Amino acid sequence: MNSAQFERLPHFIKKEMDSISEKIRPIMKKVSTYYIFGLPLMLIGIFNIILLFIDNHLVIDNYLIPIFYAFLAALGLAMFNESRQLKKEIHKVGKDYIIERISKSEIMEKSEKDRYIASIKNQVKMDLQPFFRFLTEENRRSSDHYIK
Repeated sequence: MNSAQFERLPHFIKKEMDSISEKIRPIMKKVSTYYIFGLPLMLIGIFNIILLFIDNHLVIDNYLIPIFYAFLAALGLAMFNESRQLKKEIHKVGKDYIIERISKSEIMEKSEKDRYIASIKNQVKMDLQPFFRFLTEENRRSSDHYIK
């Protein structure tokens, strides 16, 4: 979550998005690294193994070359799969932060917080719209509270 993506959002939402970004930044670096190195290694390994078997110049003495390419493909596949698992971890960390933030709110009533938390928990992927609605409502009530 790049803070440049949220430039048009109100300051109270930007602040929360920055907090989420700080929590997931280390995981995002790992995802990028694993993906950047894993996908090419996997593709190079698989492509070269296929070329070796199509070429039919594979002799008994050269079994080390396909083993090397198989190792590259396996390493790339492992890194690629790890990047996919880390993406799921990013969603979990983001959801956990959102749920924690909603439950800590002192402005909203418990029943409303429970409704927002249930909405967040029921999502398969992390959708930020319910959280944005919560923050907007909380900010509105906070502003009303200071006016009175």
